[in-house]
Amino acid sequence: MRLSLLSSLIFASAVIAQRPTSFVLVGDSTTANGTSENSGGWGNGFCGSSITGNIASRSLAAGTPCINTARNGATTGTFVANGFWATSLAAIRSEVGKGRRTLVTIQFGHNDQKIAAPESMGKNLTTMVQQVRSLGAEPVLITSLTRRSFSSNGKVSDTLAPWAAQTKLIAQQQGTRVLDLHAASIKYVEAIGPDAAHRLNKSPSDNTHINTNGATVFGRMVADLMKTAFPGELPIIPNDPLSNNIARGIPSF
Repeated sequence: MRLSLLSSLIFASAVIAQRPTSFVLVGDSTTANGTSENSGGWGNGFCGSSITGNIASRSLAAGTPCINTARNGATTGTFVANGFWATSLAAIRSEVGKGRRTLVTIQFGHNDQKIAAPESMGKNLTTMVQQVRSLGAEPVLITSLTRRSFSSNGKVSDTLAPWAAQTKLIAQQQGTRVLDLHAASIKYVEAIGPDAAHRLNKSPSDNTHINTNGATVFGRMVADLMKTAFPGELPIIPNDPLSNNIARGIPSF
């Protein structure tokens, strides 16, 4: 009986690993694809973009659908109110309808922070998670990419922590996976220091948005977190030099 159960589990894991996978990305400007060089969030680095020069350092196997529906300036509320969530849901339905395992990443916080308490964002995230599941897809919550603002002691001046904590709370309540990009990105930029961290800025004074190199680094960081959360299951291709630099706190650019 034990051998039969073990064989069944191994077979089930193999089926998951071999099932064609699609990604749909949801979020604000720190996820959104840029449409010109040195503009956008980590999505270009994760999905791969010929527009912004990230195609060679993409994190996904060629031919893997990666649909980025994130929008600049969005909160969890305005993303729905302005029709972007409807676009996301349509993409999710399409990929699920093709029989593909569809992972939906959801990352907000930067703009929700400006208008309401974390609990407001949490309520909206809960609804999003439930709607994604109702379509047969898998929600993956992601905490906010850190801003690269530093205090005099070289530590990040972190104002996003309550929104990151709320994201993790909703993941726990809803029983869904969460990638703690907030903690990972803080650890990395503090390790490489302000000068190297600011070289990833979209512009010298923009500590929120990232340039092409920043998208490459943080797209790979998301991929590595995803790989850890879904071991052996996803079409994530390796970039050992970049992953090793991230893990060891070494600047790549």
